[in-house]
Amino acid sequence: MVENKREKELKKILKRYVNDQASSTEVDAVNHWYDTLEVSNPNTRDISQSRKPKVIPLHIWAPAVCICMMTVFAGWFYFSADPVQTTERLIRTSAAERKEVTLTDGTVVVLNTGTELLVSGNYNNEERRVVLKGEAYFRVAKNPRKPFFIQSGQLCTQVLGTSFNISAYPSRERIKVSVLTGLVRVTQTKDKAEMVLADHMVANQTISFFKKTGKFERNTEDAMLITSWKDNKLYIDNASIPDIAEQLKGFYNLDVKDLSYANSEDRYTIRFNKESMKSVLEILTQLTKREFGYSNKQITIK
Repeated sequence: MVENKREKELKKILKRYVNDQASSTEVDAVNHWYDTLEVSNPNTRDISQSRKPKVIPLHIWAPAVCICMMTVFAGWFYFSADPVQTTERLIRTSAAERKEVTLTDGTVVVLNTGTELLVSGNYNNEERRVVLKGEAYFRVAKNPRKPFFIQSGQLCTQVLGTSFNISAYPSRERIKVSVLTGLVRVTQTKDKAEMVLADHMVANQTISFFKKTGKFERNTEDAMLITSWKDNKLYIDNASIPDIAEQLKGFYNLDVKDLSYANSEDRYTIRFNKESMKSVLEILTQLTKREFGYSNKQITIK
């Protein structure tokens, strides 16, 4: 089954090669295979001027070619230090799911609930680039030759090898980047122009970007608290009532109805340590002077 899958992928690569649609790495791999044929068969026609094989209908020559390529090309291409992805990879978590994934370069990503991570098709080949919607903790494998880029809305976070957290849910008011180790650079892209918001961010430094106003704040905070969601702990982090509503929705996987009409300028910070939902709602009621109630599988804020 693995061989059949690999043969199909090889056929696709050969088709792209003939049609001038192959990536640079794929071209090098096919050329390497042809070089091997030339060495093993001195009667092989010289193709040095144009690496293209004679264009014959793919269904005729591809099966035979694939059999030969399986021994030479597969070892060079599929088990090289930089595996090639030819299509984008979308990783998702449901509203009640957290997931840890390891990318091809060894980078570890922990996705919070309701999160999407789109990995580029040439990841770890020409560059390392992903797109994040939601929240994730990253522990990036070091590679000075290939910076790691995370696009989250208007913000782009760039690192070489470090650990950090990004909260970028589309429904929430801000995007927040929090550094645990290493160095982080954050830029904003607007109208095709790039502006540096923070450079050389180090451990326990954060940047919060407010989407409606375009303003941002850079602070020093305990990054371990910010990533406590990985341990299934609830941390309300300088959040408005609407943001608290969104956070409770994701944390408990429940509908949350916000009837408070609260001022978005009012913000609250509090850490919970696996208390019951009833206790959490009672404490939030005392803290915010709003009524947090639960009935019929729904949290209501008044």
